[in-house]
Amino acid sequence: MSAEFVKLISDLHSERFNVHLEQLVTHQTPVGIFFGFELKPSDAVENIQTMFRAGLNVTCAIVLADRQADVLRNFVDVPVVALEDFERFGEENFPVKPQEVFLVELLRDRAFTPYFLRHGIEVITMLYSNRQHEYFSLVMKHLPELYAVHESFIDDESKKSFRAVIRGRLTGRVSDYRFAPEPQYFLDGFLPTAGDIAIDGGAYDGATALNFANLGAKVFAFEMDANNYRNCLARIGQNPNITLENFGLSDKEYEENYSSYGMSSYKDSSGNMRGKFIDLDTYVARKNLPRVDYIKLDIEGAELDMLHGAAKTITRCKPKMAVSAYHKPKDLWTLATYIKSLRPDYEFAFRHYRIDCTDYLLDDDQRAILKYFGLDWLMVNSGEFVLYCR
Repeated sequence: MSAEFVKLISDLHSERFNVHLEQLVTHQTPVGIFFGFELKPSDAVENIQTMFRAGLNVTCAIVLADRQADVLRNFVDVPVVALEDFERFGEENFPVKPQEVFLVELLRDRAFTPYFLRHGIEVITMLYSNRQHEYFSLVMKHLPELYAVHESFIDDESKKSFRAVIRGRLTGRVSDYRFAPEPQYFLDGFLPTAGDIAIDGGAYDGATALNFANLGAKVFAFEMDANNYRNCLARIGQNPNITLENFGLSDKEYEENYSSYGMSSYKDSSGNMRGKFIDLDTYVARKNLPRVDYIKLDIEGAELDMLHGAAKTITRCKPKMAVSAYHKPKDLWTLATYIKSLRPDYEFAFRHYRIDCTDYLLDDDQRAILKYFGLDWLMVNSGEFVLYCR
């Protein structure tokens, strides 16, 4: 077993979230909690009380602006400071400067992570905070599968990124992750080329479908959510190189409920909407497609189902693929393992991405605030990693 992988597992026994939490309590390390764009006093009170009950030495709550601080001070017993106070008081004179800041997992607030890191403050996200023991046990149980996937990567950067994802998800430390520089799904060597037949599973707003078409591919894009489909259709327009289908991709052809949440809509038997699903093998046969050269998948946890429904196509064509591998903990090993079972000659790479919120999620005021603090619109996160295959 590689020395780097062994070190990762050894470190996790002492650095994972629950153990680190105990160390913070034992040493009474000064910590804070950050509430950004989505400050709700009632939620803030609950989060701070939870931290106190855990025995943490909470020295401050941090908000974006003075007016927010004035409101929150009426509800909590800890000092409330505005983000600008880091600049006003300076690094050495900040009166209640925490060594670590806890960040509730709200996407827009993650944009401020680089600001804290810039000021020498570690950022801890609360992903899996209530299920850390369960998640750690799951990782330990499946170490052989994780190691097999780790060793299957063709480049050292993939191995580093893979280990960083395992470490970051178990420690909660944002600085443990490694984020790739290129746009998500667009790793060199794993892209569709001119004349390729490409499948875009989870088209959402049509951006990736348009990018693939601009590379010269003939794109068949699938979007389950009816609202997303309409928006995607409007964006794509009459592009002759894109066929947009209002289907979800799965392991068979059927109808099922789904929950509609914009970019996070997912198949859900108790959901509030009804959608149509199809397996890729059936679709390829019905459309008489001669081959499939490329597949991109981001379908909110249904990736393995879709791969089962594309087994014949993958076995016959061996398409290049970019598969989201973060919706379920087991995706880290089940997706690559299954793909390898279909075609043992596949090569794999792995990258982790920040979320590009240039065109969505942020309004003009929020963009202006981020710009004021010298931040971009790329959100660090604990998901958005991609398994590349060729």
